[in-house]
Amino acid sequence: MYSITYVSKATEDYSQAQLLALLEVCHRNNLRDKLTGQLLYKDREFMQVLEGDEMVLKRVFEKICRDKRHKNILILDEGFIQQREFDDWSMGFNNLDEELQHHIPGYSDILNYPLTGHEFQAQPSLAQKLLLSFKSPPPV
Repeated sequence: MYSITYVSKATEDYSQAQLLALLEVCHRNNLRDKLTGQLLYKDREFMQVLEGDEMVLKRVFEKICRDKRHKNILILDEGFIQQREFDDWSMGFNNLDEELQHHIPGYSDILNYPLTGHEFQAQPSLAQKLLLSFKSPPPV
């Protein structure tokens, strides 16, 4: 099992409807490719973790890197993992522009950081904490 966590900057503002359309495509493709993960969006920035077969994941990530909807892609963490963290999610999603009005105990400082900020580059484990803080049981 392999995992890649990265951040990027959106080339344009995304409405909630556009984000949900993107999520629908991600969900469908990830089911097909047997990938799981979590996608966060805040202030025109994305943070995403993807998990799955190494060869499949690297092929998908190459496609992500060519996608013109974002730029400045930076890998925060990459490598083999023992097990999936998001095994029930073909793609979890949170729009932090809307989530910021809610208090998440222990993570309020993290929510104030830009997703592409140096805090996550310096400590990739912060990205993992942030992504996992939005993990919840999948809908039934």
